Amino acid sequence: MRRSAAAFVLCFCSAAAVAQVKETIHVNYVEVPVTVLDRNGDPVRGLSKDRFELIDQGRVQPIVSFDTIDFTSPESLKKTSLLNPFVRRNFLLLFDLSFSSPLGRAKAQEAAQNFIARGLKRHDLAAVGTIDVDRGFRMLTAFTTDRNLLAAAIGNPVNFRSSDPLQIAGRLGFELSQQSTQQQASRSDKEVNQEDVNSEIVREQTRLNEAFNRGRIDREVKLLGALARTLRVLPGRKQVVFFSEGFDPRLIQGRDVRATTEAMDEVNQAQNGEVWKIDTDLRYGNATSLTLIDEMAKICRASDVVLHAVDIQGVRVDNNVEKGAIINSNAGLFLLSRPTSGEVFRNSNDLSADLDRMLRHQEVVYVLGFQPQITAPGKFHELKVRVKDISGARVFHRTGYYERGMETSVERTLTAAQVILNDVPQDDIGVAALAAPFPTKANPQVPVILEINGGDLVRDAKSSTINVEIYLYAFDDDGIVRDRMFQIVGLDLAKIGDKLRQSGIKYYGTLSLPEGKYAIKTLVRVRETERKGFARTEIVVPSASDVAVLPPFFFEEPGKWLMVKGGSHDTTSAGYPFQINGEPFIPSAAVRVRSGEPRQFALFVYNATPEELAWETSVRGAKGESRQVNPKMLQEMHSSDVTKLTFQYAPDDDDDGPERFDVTIHKKGSSDERKASVPLTVLHSKGEIR
Repeated sequence: MRRSAAAFVLCFCSAAAVAQVKETIHVNYVEVPVTVLDRNGDPVRGLSKDRFELIDQGRVQPIVSFDTIDFTSPESLKKTSLLNPFVRRNFLLLFDLSFSSPLGRAKAQEAAQNFIARGLKRHDLAAVGTIDVDRGFRMLTAFTTDRNLLAAAIGNPVNFRSSDPLQIAGRLGFELSQQSTQQQASRSDKEVNQEDVNSEIVREQTRLNEAFNRGRIDREVKLLGALARTLRVLPGRKQVVFFSEGFDPRLIQGRDVRATTEAMDEVNQAQNGEVWKIDTDLRYGNATSLTLIDEMAKICRASDVVLHAVDIQGVRVDNNVEKGAIINSNAGLFLLSRPTSGEVFRNSNDLSADLDRMLRHQEVVYVLGFQPQITAPGKFHELKVRVKDISGARVFHRTGYYERGMETSVERTLTAAQVILNDVPQDDIGVAALAAPFPTKANPQVPVILEINGGDLVRDAKSSTINVEIYLYAFDDDGIVRDRMFQIVGLDLAKIGDKLRQSGIKYYGTLSLPEGKYAIKTLVRVRETERKGFARTEIVVPSASDVAVLPPFFFEEPGKWLMVKGGSHDTTSAGYPFQINGEPFIPSAAVRVRSGEPRQFALFVYNATPEELAWETSVRGAKGESRQVNPKMLQEMHSSDVTKLTFQYAPDDDDDGPERFDVTIHKKGSSDERKASVPLTVLHSKGEIR
């Protein structure tokens, strides 16, 4: 639900993960995926960095990073993160609403549903979109792992809508500005022979109709180019699967070479000196339209987009009831796909097999990274890649890249979605996150607490107000979004700027999740400055009867943060869960403790009494080394099905940070352990992190 919220004080708490590092897609760092095929079309393996030469704008660039990904080799994939955008295949299922019949669209939906169900691998990303020459193109979803969302969009591509602003569970809208598709198609009727007025009227009406249809084709080509340009912000190769019946190719490339009545008429007109009656566009092709296709293909190659067309008309016949013998060709689909290195799939509902054959050429990908000079935002750079000492090899790669900047709102949204899906670290805004499941009468409530650095929020702000966008997503093991939340927090810097700079915002929202394992992903973005922060934390929502331990909750000093209460999806009206003896407390998401100074924390354990429990506490360094610590027990309580323990912990002066604080519990006499932890940073005498 979209909301605007003012900052206000509320008691609440959290469980933990910290955002770090930078987005890997930068103006001054570019990665180029390259595939190399031999004479037989098989991928060439075993190439090293020194076999490649990379040329940017005519200048050879040093290759600063080099990776090889072999999709058929388990060892190669083990070395590469599954969240690497070059490992995850990207598919856009694009429905043509202009050049397709209802029956053809039904076939397209069936083929797309089959592909989603059987063709996508676990970590593949897919999106669904439509293209309509009268309304532009719409991204019904962003690239996502959520198969339920994709199936819903495919089931109703014309009317599908979603409320998710990032389209991980919803729609994007984009339309070209309205342009006239009517082209000059008629000649002056001053030269019309009055004796042939009827035939001339028919001829002119035919030309007008063909010009109108050609204009619609031109607009679709422009839309495909605009779509490809929008996808340039996404890393990796994008496979666009275009479901269409195609258009009449003779309107673009001219008439088929086979003899027709039109060809005979043109011969007679030329012999009689009536050359003005000859439609050169139908005879030789339309230069403007062919140029548009060429420009679209260049944009696709520069954006690393490959357009594959699926002919949804089925078996074509060269005759119909109205006109008798006709030329019914899908050559229009070849005109669109071949210049982008794509394929045309015909008479098949099994896209998985077709695409698998095509993707075999991309089994081995070499990723070349280099650092170009920054010149101008949005500028296009031409790229060339050469491979040395391989006779007859064919090299495939994107033909260029665009410097970052000048992005549209759609491109910015797609980039934000990629941050969520690919766990792209962001360090513009410091964000720490804590999540913990608390049982209720229905699905457990899962409070999510965010600590957002205030100094980072206000940096580069040009006005006295800023709008902070907060996105929360809970992904299950299958990549399906089980719950999500979006909120806009409006901040008046004239009133709260000083307080904000001293600490920041502490945000509290409540999700509702069934039993299972989840990745809670958070994106924070300042709308005015495009500064972003990201955090990911993993939780397990246990069954109601299972012994479970929640992360250690370190008590936060009241009044430190500006508190903002988010929404709640808990349907049971359960109370505020962070309480000891009826007294609420605020937990820390990013735990910072000063050496030698005691800090209290609480431990919540479900379905076990204090007498049954045994536990161990330890701290783990950045290098993985672990040592046991012995915090002082302060209090133990038990009510209904939960045991609450409070401790006091003071790190030694020689403790190094950052670390993790680990808790392991089990029932006495049982080896069945439960573990929980939080990040821990130790501050020393002068406040530094050692």
